[in-house]
Formats: sequence, C-alpha cells, structure tokens
Amino acid sequence: MHQLFRLVLGQKDLSRAGDLFSLDDSEIEDSLTEALEQIKIISSSSDYQTNNNDQAVVEICITRITTAIRETESIEKHAKALVGLWDSCLEHNLRPSGKDEDTPHAKIASDIMSCILQNYNRPPVMALAIPIAVKFLHRGNKELCRNMSNYLSLAAITKADLLADHTDVIVKSILQGNAMLLRVLPAVYEKKPQPINRHLTELLALMSQLEQPEQYHLLRLLHVAAKRKQPEVVQKCIPFLIRHLKDSTHNDVILNILIEIAGYEPVALNSFLPMLKEIGERFPYLIGQMARIYGAVGHVDENTQINGTE
Repeated sequence: MHQLFRLVLGQKDLSRAGDLFSLDDSEIEDSLTEALEQIKIISSSSDYQTNNNDQAVVEICITRITTAIRETESIEKHAKALVGLWDSCLEHNLRPSGKDEDTPHAKIASDIMSCILQNYNRPPVMALAIPIAVKFLHRGNKELCRNMSNYLSLAAITKADLLADHTDVIVKSILQGNAMLLRVLPAVYEKKPQPINRHLTELLALMSQLEQPEQYHLLRLLHVAAKRKQPEVVQKCIPFLIRHLKDSTHNDVILNILIEIAGYEPVALNSFLPMLKEIGERFPYLIGQMARIYGAVGHVDENTQINGTE
C-alpha cells in the first residue's frame, strides 16, 4: 500500500488525508484494494459510528479511491474489495436519524454505490454487485433504495439474467411502494416469470396509485406476459385491461395487448365484446384495432357454428 495511504489509514490521520489528492491516480492504483480492506476494518470497529475523526478519514479516502478507480478504469481489478466494503455496510444501521441524516455506514454505501453500479455494462462487476445491491432495497433507507432502483433498471437492460435470480425480492420491494422498479420487470419476466405471475393480481392493483411512466412499465410487463401465452395470466389480465381501456392515456397500448391475446385465446374475450363496442364508439380512432379483436373472436364463433351444424 502507498506510504501515504498507510499513514492516513494506519494512524487515522485526518490532517494528511487531503494530501492523497495531490498524488497521481496511476501512483496509487495498485494500493486501492488494500486501502479498501483497511477501510473495512476501520468502519467495522465498535466505535466507528461515534468517532467523527475516523468517519472523516474514511469519507475522504473513499472519495479518493473511487475517483482513482474511475480515472484508471480499474473497476474490475478492485471490484471484489469494493463490493466487500459495500456488503459490510449491511451489517450496520442504515436508517436515517430523525433529522433525515444518513448514518455513517449509509454514507459509505451511498459513496460506493455509484462507483460500482455505473458499470452496469460490465458483467463481471455486476455478477459481484447485484446480489449485494438487492439487499439494500429492504434496509429502511429510502434515498439509498431510490438510487439503487435507478441503477438496477440500467442493469436490467444488459444483464437481466443476473437480476432474475432476485425476482422475489424485487417484486416485494415494488409492492412495498418502490414503484420505480416496475421498469425492471419486463426484462426480468423473460427470464423468470413465475414469481411475477404469483403476485400479478397485487401488481395490477397498484395501477391507480402509479404515475403515468410507471403505469406504462406495468402495461409493458403485461404485453411481455401476454406473449408467453399462459392461461392463468390471460385470465387475470383481461378484466384489468378492459377496465382501463376507458383511459385515453393508455388505451392504444392496452388494445395491442388484447390483440396479442386474441391471436391465441379469442374465446377469453367473447364476453367483453359489448364493452369493447361501447369503448369503440367513445374513441373512434381505436376502431381499426377493435376490428382485429372482433375478427379473431368472430372467426371462432363461425367455426363453432360450422362444427355444430356438422
């Protein structure tokens, strides 16, 4: 470890901590893993939460380390130690005090989070980080949870398979009010539909509480689910979709989902035709899509009548 890191961390010398920023990133890059391991020892000590000097030393050192990791693009080299320190924060209180001030370990977690998760397009880093990241969703810190959700949404774009192993935790977080994670579900559903199917009724019940973008992500999820042709999903979806067709904000998207279902399960829509007709009269621009649903359902009736007469 670089002698200045050894002095600052070994003696917890706050007066010299700022000198770390006078060093070139390349000069300290080889020391970063060892420095992170030393920080983990300091932050895990019994008096850390009440020791302002140690907290200040750690905050300065983490800022210097994360800056050097970004500048030298060495995240993969130091990811294990960085995630190890991040994980150790979970052993401590992360809930804000009455003044809404972050606890010392919540500050560490927050400082490290962006350094790790902005590398959502690097699979080796995400393989280490995601199992730890999802644990922060239920630790009572709303700001950490919100920021984590943003990063997990980005991770879902490139590495949905890593998130799929944690689908239950993600769904639970959404049902507890973390609606931002709804944008993760369409990608995760492709990999692991069953945990989402089990809670689909509860997820649909959130619709009226959601902001418009979140409603859109919920409907995207239903479109992905409809394409998988699972009867139990279809049965839950159709009454919900018909009910929300009256909302002009999303009725175009909803009709596309119903057209998808009509392609393989037209009978399920038969009893809803009068309601569809009423909505078509109210929104004439939807008639083209309505006609496709009527055509699919009518084709089934026609075949049924022909087979009946034979």
